[in-house]
Amino acid sequence: MLNKKRLYWVSQIIGWLLYAFIVGIFNILTGNELSAELIYSLLSIFLIGLSVAHAFRLLIIKLNWMRFNIPRLIPRILLGTLISGIIVYFLKSIIIERLIVQNDYEFNLTEAFPSIISWTLLYLIWSLLYFLFHFVTNYKQEEIKNLKWQATKNEIELNKLKSQLNPHFIFNSMNSIRALINEDPILAKEAITQLSNVLRNSLLMGKQKLISLGDEMKLVNDYLGLEKTRFEERLTIKRNIEKNTEMFLLPPLMIQTLVENGIKHGTSKLPEGGTIEINSSIEKGKLKIVIYNSGIYDENLKPETGFGLVNTVQRLKLMYGDKAIFKIVNEDKRVKTLLLIPNKTIL
Repeated sequence: MLNKKRLYWVSQIIGWLLYAFIVGIFNILTGNELSAELIYSLLSIFLIGLSVAHAFRLLIIKLNWMRFNIPRLIPRILLGTLISGIIVYFLKSIIIERLIVQNDYEFNLTEAFPSIISWTLLYLIWSLLYFLFHFVTNYKQEEIKNLKWQATKNEIELNKLKSQLNPHFIFNSMNSIRALINEDPILAKEAITQLSNVLRNSLLMGKQKLISLGDEMKLVNDYLGLEKTRFEERLTIKRNIEKNTEMFLLPPLMIQTLVENGIKHGTSKLPEGGTIEINSSIEKGKLKIVIYNSGIYDENLKPETGFGLVNTVQRLKLMYGDKAIFKIVNEDKRVKTLLLIPNKTIL
């Protein structure tokens, strides 16, 4: 890919060669022969046009015309192109008329005026193309810079959210084990083993941007095993994970967070216990996760719904923008959590 400076020179050379070629074709069509004199004249036009255009560019850079807005830029461009047209006219008259054609040149305003205006218009077109080139390339560079900045910002935010998620999960899991220590020390030891497996997997997953649903469900199953040990018959677990969804990519610990939220704010608060049900399917190319848990969702108690839900919403927003859907509603005396995630490859 050409850098900005190289692209400028390639455009300059090709543009002025094309202009000299058009002038040559016009001379041949009007009856002039393709002589050495014509070739030298065309070469002179190419070199003069290129040199004056480049000198004009250096003047633009030196005087920093790019800092001006359009109303202040227009008179400067008009004056610059007029001076360029005058310079080219005299250089062309001296080099071509006197040195190449060897005619006696005498300045005549009536004859000079149309030629100067023609060159001025040519440089006006050149100026418009140059400034357009400058603004477009600068705009693209700014756009790329902004995209890189936004990507870096999102990466920092995602890392921050993931670093917050692990302590939150560990804290809740330790509370579950603490409840078992006095009730059943043997089960507590088994729970500690389960917790170590869960923590090891969660820490490994936390380093990845995206993981497969299959890997996520291994962690979820370990976590549910830990909670089943705690609640025993008070917790009923149902899973309906379609095979074609297991390779779908999603942010790590996302399903686990929602399952944990359902148990913490649903089943654990019901004396008779309840059910946690996890369903997965593909809907219009998107991963659809539906989690049901016993209980009632009260929208007026949003501050009490836990850190995990806030974390989930923020992560989805950063990674997918408005393309992901996350909803929690009451349905058939249960709480339904809907998660719809678009397909996304690992970056």
